[in-house]
Amino acid sequence: MSFIDSFHRMSVDELRAEVITLLKAAYADGRIGVDTLERRLKEATGATDKPTLLGLAADIPPSESDAAMGAGSSRAETDWYVNDRVPRSSQSFFAVMGSAGRRGRWQPAKQILCIAVMGGIKLDFREAEFPRSGVQVNAGCIMGGLDIILPPGVNADAAGLPLMGSFDNKAGDGDPGAPTVRVRGIAVMGGVDIKRKERKAPPEDARRRTKGRRRG
Repeated sequence: MSFIDSFHRMSVDELRAEVITLLKAAYADGRIGVDTLERRLKEATGATDKPTLLGLAADIPPSESDAAMGAGSSRAETDWYVNDRVPRSSQSFFAVMGSAGRRGRWQPAKQILCIAVMGGIKLDFREAEFPRSGVQVNAGCIMGGLDIILPPGVNADAAGLPLMGSFDNKAGDGDPGAPTVRVRGIAVMGGVDIKRKERKAPPEDARRRTKGRRRG
């Protein structure tokens, strides 16, 4: 599903439901307080436009559990990690006149929605634990930007519509059998940039833990 399908055609009611779900999840794990939850739920219920709804979720910090290394994840003798547990089906990142993103160890969902409106989103996948089926990023940048950083070996498949903007894939093909990050979307007076960088060398104790493990 492209950004046009997932956002442009998304109704206000559909976006409201997604924002309300995000607010409740943020309260459940302590990222926002009860006062913030109650106020924003009330504002979301009365909101009649998408920018207002996006603004209610734009400053919510990511869940700490997302960044933690899962017990079912494995480190192959490659430049990427694999999540052997059942991954989440979807997650969203909003940046409205601000910034959002993920880096470090995290477990991306199979489908990621990124909406940047006069803001920026950065997804650093170098330490990410990929679903074996790969990841699809549905991106929408309106006078904003999305930066995606991949480790060596991981494949990049990008197709987007730039309107007075850019949709640039500098990563390209990786290794056969490696995860693939598929990026679909639109950039209106904004940009999507996909590039590849080396992972940081793991600590010596991490090398000892992964020695002899199978290749993935």
